[in-house]
Amino acid sequence: MTETETIQSERTRRVPDLPERESERPPLSAYQRVSGETEIDVLHDEVEPFAVGHDLQLLKRGIPLDGRVNALGVGAVNLVWVRYGGGGVIVDTPPTGGEFAMCAPIAPMDFEYRTTKEHGTAGGSLVLSHDKPMRMKPDPRLGCLVIATSTGRLTDYLADYLGDQPGRPLRFHGAEPGSDARALAPASIVEQTWRHVCRVLDNGSHLHPLAARNLEEALLTAILLGLPHTATASLAEPPRRVPHYLATLIRDWVHAHYNEPIGVRDVAAAAGIGIRQLQVICRDQWGVTPTQLLRGVRLDNARAAILAAHSAPGVITRIAESAGYMDLTRFGVHYRRRFGETPTQTLNHSRPASRLTVAACGK
Repeated sequence: MTETETIQSERTRRVPDLPERESERPPLSAYQRVSGETEIDVLHDEVEPFAVGHDLQLLKRGIPLDGRVNALGVGAVNLVWVRYGGGGVIVDTPPTGGEFAMCAPIAPMDFEYRTTKEHGTAGGSLVLSHDKPMRMKPDPRLGCLVIATSTGRLTDYLADYLGDQPGRPLRFHGAEPGSDARALAPASIVEQTWRHVCRVLDNGSHLHPLAARNLEEALLTAILLGLPHTATASLAEPPRRVPHYLATLIRDWVHAHYNEPIGVRDVAAAAGIGIRQLQVICRDQWGVTPTQLLRGVRLDNARAAILAAHSAPGVITRIAESAGYMDLTRFGVHYRRRFGETPTQTLNHSRPASRLTVAACGK
């Protein structure tokens, strides 16, 4: 057996032990979107707004699918569990770029980096590559949970703790052979957290906004601690500041009003402080100016809307305007600076023109 045939690490080696009761009830059962679905395009379109751009291929010809999708968003974090049924499918993903997405297969799942042909089997958390296309074969019966958000949201959350922005774009390390990247906490913290979040969500009661924020932050924390990334070393250092008592109020107000024609004066007025004090808080808490804070929230929401959109004339213009941008050129410049690609590139690779292809049996 070659090295690439045994790409194993703590985050890909362990197959989760499911309690009998939990294995009988899929994650997020209270948020079912489709069940018993046989059309591959329908399953694709139900999953993609909550995950990342991808293509689906039937794995075995002649065996109808029996798909089910459970999904919802918790703050800026999306959770989607999908089971394709039938003979299964092949999932092809392009590089995720400025998005973060990880798969938590409920049963062992084969994966491959398509350009290098390096491959392995994931049984825990598998981070989709930021710069390499990947291929996966989820178990057709037990399925897979996908957790997705933007690296911008993760960066802002990290800056909340550190008191400063990371020195370079946040990128997560995958399961490539030869990688010796280590996380601060055991990878099991990620699985333990998403299972806890799913249990809370599935209890059937109305979720208070404060509880939703707590669940979102629990997922963001587990991702940053349990998966290796370019800012792991910074997390190992003591935080540089004590959280300001107005920080949460400021951020929550910006998230609630980002799509309105607001500016720095409006944010300061909502917090009941002057512009100078707002500037000090933003710099101390997040390492940004108030303008950069507002811009980041607007761009993250615009990217989420583009990823969920169908290509149509004027769609990017409408999304930019709904995010508070009246100048499309400025929107494009800011967008590329934050995510490393243009809005059009995001739209193109998140909604491929052709999705339905059938692979030969066994490939």
